[in-house]
Parts: sequence; structure tokens; C-alpha cells
Amino acid sequence: MIQQLSVEKQILVIATFLVMIGLFSTPAFAQQFEDLDYKIRGGELISFEIDEKNAILNIIVEARARGELVITLPRYLIDAKVGSEDIDFLVQVSGLQLLSYDETSTPYDRTITIPFKRGNGEFQITGTHVFSQPPAAQITSEKSMDQVIQSELKTQIPDGQAKLMVFSNTDWSGAFQSSSFDYTEINGNSDEEVIFGCESSFGRQGVFGAKIKKLTEDGYLKIIVIQDQKVVAEGSTEDDFGEVLINGNCASGFNSSPTGGGCLIATATFGSEMSPQVQQLRELRDNSLLQTESGTLFMKTFNNFYYSFSPIIADYERENPVFKEAVKIVITPLLSSLSILNFVDMNSEAEVLGYGISLIILNGMMYVGIPIVAVVGIRRIL
Repeated sequence: MIQQLSVEKQILVIATFLVMIGLFSTPAFAQQFEDLDYKIRGGELISFEIDEKNAILNIIVEARARGELVITLPRYLIDAKVGSEDIDFLVQVSGLQLLSYDETSTPYDRTITIPFKRGNGEFQITGTHVFSQPPAAQITSEKSMDQVIQSELKTQIPDGQAKLMVFSNTDWSGAFQSSSFDYTEINGNSDEEVIFGCESSFGRQGVFGAKIKKLTEDGYLKIIVIQDQKVVAEGSTEDDFGEVLINGNCASGFNSSPTGGGCLIATATFGSEMSPQVQQLRELRDNSLLQTESGTLFMKTFNNFYYSFSPIIADYERENPVFKEAVKIVITPLLSSLSILNFVDMNSEAEVLGYGISLIILNGMMYVGIPIVAVVGIRRIL
């Protein structure tokens, strides 16, 4: 009887100890950490780890190719401030400090873009403090907005159009317009969204703008514009009768980057940048060609030639369905030949050059050799 009572006491002590651990631990941190929003291209994010003592967020990434990590850091998790003023985070990639990076900020979070190369694995984001808990209502509101935005980013918006999204819990009023959409007034007292024309073409850069104001002292107002499954402009305010003004450029398939432009003709032919054919071209470029010096040099030379005519062809495809089908017939053999590269390894300069020259010869035979043989054969018959 005494032995049994001793065991029960031991169990009671252990249970009490576990309860105390639960009371003094921070379950809020685990939940917030689990909900951390990020997007990654060129690799896979393996894990997060927070160093509370040193205000460091450690991130482990498996970087398979050149890419970028876009991560949203809630201010209640980690922030970098001197007094009330924001300062830059210290960002390190594989032990080397990143001297510059893109950042957008709101009263609730800061979103930074970290570029990386194949083989980079450890990222460190150092701030000034962690775990300054905001009001619960603020977390819920911001989390709800983020969920809506993330859902919208997965939704296709028709080519040449953008979506204006207004988030608010108070009365607001304003207007917006673009170079391809007339000035339009808008007002409300809750969330609202509007699709409007916003298009750039070769030789003409489209622009947009929106100006919306709170009509009360209380509440919040946030507006964003989404196009091509990306947030292209955003702004927010909680000030008394605060006003938000945003503007930007309408998206276009044309990209002046020497190595990373859009596949204009293929996009116009197959209807979307998310089509399997366009994805195949993009992955071949990003994951294979741009990983070698010879491949990068080829892409720079090719793009200088390609973008001299492709915007005109892409625009004409959208206007002429018959021409679009003709282009599809012409480029399908090319895409089929490029699919061969999905089944080979191109990890060196020699391999890239070898497969590249082979494909050039193969396509030369298809597009030049076969027509010449056909013409010669017909002339002999005649």
C-alpha cells in the first residue's frame, strides 16, 4: 500500500512538472511559426529555427538551382528597429552577408526577397528583437487578409487585366484608373475587389494608379493590385482619415532582363504562362542553361535577337486565331526536340555545348533540310 502510494505521488509530481512546462512555454510561437508565409523558386525550404536570445531566424534550404526565397516576417515574430524607425535586417546566405535585397513592409509585417545560387543552404535573418506580441485582433485580421491574398495569387486573371483588392473595416472612398481603363470612382465600408484593364505592349508601357482614403478615424485600410499572379503594388494605413496612394506599371510578357525574359510567343500560342509547354521552356532555361557560363552567354545573345521580333508576333497571335494555330504547328516540333533535354544531365560546360549543338543541327534538319529535300523532290517530279 505504501509502495503504491509512492508511485502515485511520483506520477502526480511528473504530471505537475509537465503542466508547469506547458504553462511557461510559448505555444503562440509554435503556431505563428507554422503559419509563416513564403515562396521559393529553385529549391525547397527544409526548416525554420528561431534564436530568441540573438534575434536570429535560421532557415535551411535545399538549393537545387539559382532562385529566390520570398518570405513574410510578421513583426510580432521578428523585427529590426531603432526606436520607432525600421532598419535593415542583417541577411546572410551561407555565411556571406547579402548587401542588398528587395523589401516591402506594412504596419504588420515585412516581406524580403533573398536571391540564392545552387548549393546555398543556410540563411540567417538577424533583427533587433523577437516575440513582441501584438493585439490578438490584429493578428487575426492580418492573417485573414494574407489567406485571401494567397488564394488570389493562385487564381488566373485574364491576360491584359489586373485585380484591385481593398481590405478595410471602416468607410472608405477613392478612385482608380489605368492607361487602358477609364477613371472610376469606388467606395465602400468593407472588403472589395475590382478587375480592370491593365496592359503593356511592345513600344507602349501601360500604367495604373489608385488613391483611396479612410472616411473615419478608426479602422484600417489596405489596398493591393495583383497581375500575373503577383502583387505588383500595395499600401496600407491605420492613421486617422488616412490615405493610400499606389501606382505602377502594367505587366507585359516582355522582359528586358538579358537572361530571364518571358516566353512571349509560346505564352501567346498556348494561352498562359502556366501552360506545360511554357513551363518546360522556363525550367530548361532556369535550371539548366543559366547554370553554366556558356548557357548564360547563349541566352544573352539569343534574347537580344528574340525580343527584337517576338512581341510583334505575340500581339498578332492574340488578334488573329488562324495565325496563332499556324504558329502552334510551326513551333511544336521545336518544343518536342527540346523535351529530350529533360532526360539527360547537363552539369558541365561540355555537356551544355554538346547537347546544344546537337539540337541546333536537329532543328536545322527539320526546319531547313526537310523543306529543301521536299522542294528538290517536287521539282524533279515536275
